[in-house]
Amino acid sequence: MDAPLPEVANQPKVITPSQSSTPDGPKGPRDGRWYVAGGAGAMLQQTISSGTATSVGNPPLDQTDSGNLGFYAEGKVGYDFAVRDVQLAFGGPTPMRTAMELEFGYLGSYEKIPLQSGTVAAGTESYNLSAYSAMLNGLIKFEDLPVTPYFGGGVGAAVLYSYNHKITSTSGEDITTISNANNVCLALQAIVGLERNIYENLSFYVEYKFLAYMDVQFSYGNESSVDQPGGSNSSNNFMANQIVSSGLKWSF
Repeated sequence: MDAPLPEVANQPKVITPSQSSTPDGPKGPRDGRWYVAGGAGAMLQQTISSGTATSVGNPPLDQTDSGNLGFYAEGKVGYDFAVRDVQLAFGGPTPMRTAMELEFGYLGSYEKIPLQSGTVAAGTESYNLSAYSAMLNGLIKFEDLPVTPYFGGGVGAAVLYSYNHKITSTSGEDITTISNANNVCLALQAIVGLERNIYENLSFYVEYKFLAYMDVQFSYGNESSVDQPGGSNSSNNFMANQIVSSGLKWSF
């Protein structure tokens, strides 16, 4: 019987077609992969551009930025394309991959927006906001690092619901009746994030988003009477939300 062959030190490592080699061995998956992801976080700051709130029979009042916190949740399905070495303007070839994803998001917050007439405080506009969005995102990822940084953007649509809306004067008197409204608008966002593999195909990610709802228009009715406050409407060029979220991603 032949004796078993002795182990040979430093045998070459076997690299599958979906992996690439370094002196320390395979880097990991290099081909394209589908994934699903989900996460949650907080809306930290809201910026309103050229916003006005107008009660029936009165001149428009200027909206100012709201610093109220909000809740954000998201679900995604996407595809990570294969890694490619890209020659940038500086340094050597950089391993990068692109990704496309469909993202569904929910933003909920209690808005209490200060109103001004010129430079003079005129009261507040308050309401509960629920916003549902569907976004198509494109991402660029820098691979072969302990943590994968990425950036990108998205375009889509959002449906906004405003509940329990009212405008209140500086003395605390209700200027309008409590009412509800909704609006469908264009949504745009910029994304910066970090991703870290924690177990086989499972990754953890942290993201910052600048999510803008464009040309938001709410109509809260036009009826008024002598005995009670009437309706109102509000509009702006965009309502931008700064969001930080984190979650888990499963690749397959």
